[in-house]
Parts: sequence; C-alpha cells; structure tokens
Amino acid sequence: MGFLKSRLLLKGFAAILSVVLVISLMGCADKSDVKTTQTKESSENAKRMPESMTKVNLGLTTSRNISYLPYYVAIKKGYFQKYNLDVKPIFVQGGVLALRGLQSGDFQIITTLPESVITGVSEGANVKLIGTLDIQSMFSIYVTKNINDTKDLKGKTAASMVPGNGMDLQLQYWLKKQGLEPNKDIRIIYSGDNAERLQVLQQGRAEVTILSSPTDLKADELGLNRFALMRDELKTYNHNMIAASGDQIKNKPEVIYAFMAVLADAMTFTKDKANRDEVIKIAMDELQMTKADAEKSFEFVLPALADKGKMNIEGVKWAIDTVKETGALKTDISLDKVVDERFYAK
Repeated sequence: MGFLKSRLLLKGFAAILSVVLVISLMGCADKSDVKTTQTKESSENAKRMPESMTKVNLGLTTSRNISYLPYYVAIKKGYFQKYNLDVKPIFVQGGVLALRGLQSGDFQIITTLPESVITGVSEGANVKLIGTLDIQSMFSIYVTKNINDTKDLKGKTAASMVPGNGMDLQLQYWLKKQGLEPNKDIRIIYSGDNAERLQVLQQGRAEVTILSSPTDLKADELGLNRFALMRDELKTYNHNMIAASGDQIKNKPEVIYAFMAVLADAMTFTKDKANRDEVIKIAMDELQMTKADAEKSFEFVLPALADKGKMNIEGVKWAIDTVKETGALKTDISLDKVVDERFYAK
C-alpha cells in the first residue's frame, strides 16, 4: 500500500510538472510571437522611407504642364526632404524617351501617359504603373479657324508629338472616332512638344492638334478653336501616370513608398481650399504664368487631381484596349503585368 501510494503521488507530481511546463512553453511562445510581430511591423515601417537622403531622377515628358503642380508643391513645401528623397525633375520629349530612361536607369521614376508604358511592357519592358497625378484627360483638341466641322479635316494635316507615344495614340483615337483614318484621310506629322505643335498650327502647316494646359491658354489667345475636351470622351482616363522599373520596385521599394507618400501629402495640400492662393503663386513661379492664367489652369486641373495618387483601374483597362486597337501591342497583356497598386499612402 505504501509503495502504491508513493507511485500515485509521483504520478500526480509528474502531471503537475507537465502542466506547468506546457503553460511555461505557451507563455514563451506568446512572447516569441509578439517579438516576431513587432519585428515584422518594424521592418514594414522601415520599407516605407529610405534611412538616408536618396537621390531620385524624376523623368517628366514635357517642360510646362500644370498637372505637375503637386510635384512643384512638394518641392516648395519640403515634402520630398521629409521622406529622405532628393528629387531632381528632368524633362524629355515624350513618354517613349522617358520609358527608355527608366529602363536604362537614368530615371528612377517617370510621369507619362499610360499608353507608352503599356506598349513598352508588351515589348518586354520591366516597368509598372504605380499611381497617377490625375484621373481625367488634360488634353484639348484644337483646330485652325477654317475648320468648322470634323468633315473639314479630311485631306488636311494633324500635328502630333512623336510616333507611338500616348499623345499620338490619343490623337489617332480621336481622329478615328470622327471617321478619319490616320495617314489615309488625314496626314500625321510629328512636330514635338506642346509649344512646337501650337506653332505648327499658327503657321498653317497643320489644321488640328492636341494640347495640354497651360499651352491651351496661348492657343485661345491666338484665336484657335478649342474643338473638343478629351475628358468629355474619356470618362475614366488616367492622364499623367507614375511608373517605376521592376528593379526599383524589387530592390528599393522604400523609395516608391516614400514617393507616393509625398504625392499624397502634396495632393492634400493642393486640393485644400485654404491653400489656394499659395498654390496659385507656386504655379506662377514654376510655370512663369500670370496670375490670371495660373488661376484658369488651376481650376482646369483641380477636379482631375487624384486623391493619394490612386489610379482609376477602368481607365488603365481602356488604355490597354485602345493601344491594342491601334495595333501597337506586340502581344496581349493582362492588367497585372502593367499595374502595381501596393504603394499608395495609408
């Protein structure tokens, strides 16, 4: 009986020790999980901003564009420095050249029309659209004084930018909508940036072109006819989209997160009615505009500015379909091959 009692006591003691051990291990596991979660959160936070000042060459596809206003605000207000970004805007003529610079590493980020990126991706470019400045088209169709109807354009000349860029594709899209086949019913010439295309119309070397603000104000002064607003045709279009290389996204995602955080701050400031006068002054300084012109251009771009730089996915789908219709796509591409929405500011 004494032996049996002793064994029972030992079994009871062992059971108690087992329970205590399990509870202790559970406690350790909980602490370990907490530590792991905290480490993961800390790592995630670190990725959203470079640890030190990082240079970013920003490729822009035209030298005068009111849609770039959030960038000018970000520079003026010191938002880039706040997120450890030393951003240098560099102007090139058109999205095709901007895309080449992005692929070669001359630019870390570019702002361009989506069609150029879509075409590039179909040809093997390792780039993604990560956001947008605006969710409405900034383009207007202008014609010379002798054009009263789209039928009058048959046999005439249209001034475009460079072959295959987004502006060129949009102009051709609009002409086709009017029943005019490019380079059959109407000749296409390539004349360069907004100012050069405006000059071509002024000199009578073309009868129709596509312009963005603030160049449109100069066209109005010259008595040219603003024939159509592209935003009336394209209800969901993302105009000046932001793209980054696949290598940049993979190797330095914190730069992309920081850039989009800056854009969110700049958008909020720009769209705040309390800051209107300051924003207009920035536009005047950066674009060498009169106050009256800056106000007109600001009112034109304001409704289109994208909250936090978030793109309209339906607009991207439209751009893919339109590029396909023009025959510019080498192969069919899916939306996920073109878009990466992970980097919006929270």
